[in-house]
Amino acid sequence: MEKPYRKNVGMVVFNSHGEVLVGERSNFPGSWQFPQGGIDEAEDPTTAARRELYEEVGIDSGKIVAEYPDWIPYDFPENLPLNRHLQKYRGQIQKWFLIHWNGEINDCKLDIYEREFETVRFIPIEDTLATAVPFKKDVYYKIIEEFGPKIHAFLQKRKKNYDGRTIHLHPAGRASRSNSGFTNGFRRGR
Repeated sequence: MEKPYRKNVGMVVFNSHGEVLVGERSNFPGSWQFPQGGIDEAEDPTTAARRELYEEVGIDSGKIVAEYPDWIPYDFPENLPLNRHLQKYRGQIQKWFLIHWNGEINDCKLDIYEREFETVRFIPIEDTLATAVPFKKDVYYKIIEEFGPKIHAFLQKRKKNYDGRTIHLHPAGRASRSNSGFTNGFRRGR
């Protein structure tokens, strides 16, 4: 019998400069990724995204700008050392959210729950392909293709601190830049 996928949410948090938040994994130094986490039983994906974003990086405010239209699966590599609770899964199936956040990197709190990230930083979205672990690159490519233009459109409407660069994906999966809205604000209750 084949193992099931674990339901998971991923969050692409972007700032007013069009950069996205990534964290260096505490358990895999040198591996950078978007915040993500499991969906609890009877929890909807939007609620899970809010909870996970707070638990992993301490962000309790932001505006959900978009949701990826499909669930995106990926398999764990056979040689990946997994936590005990993940060993019963073949991989994860993810629902992704695009979130605009006005905070600064120093506003992130990495030790609210279990420390997932050693550090966090903002980078251009296309740079996430180079920093992602190989088994997540296909997922990240889809996310960049879907959310890159949405980041640009959102910031064009706001025209605050944004340089107007458009993201272009090359056939080989590399991205570059050139010059050429389910909106749901949230704040975690205290």
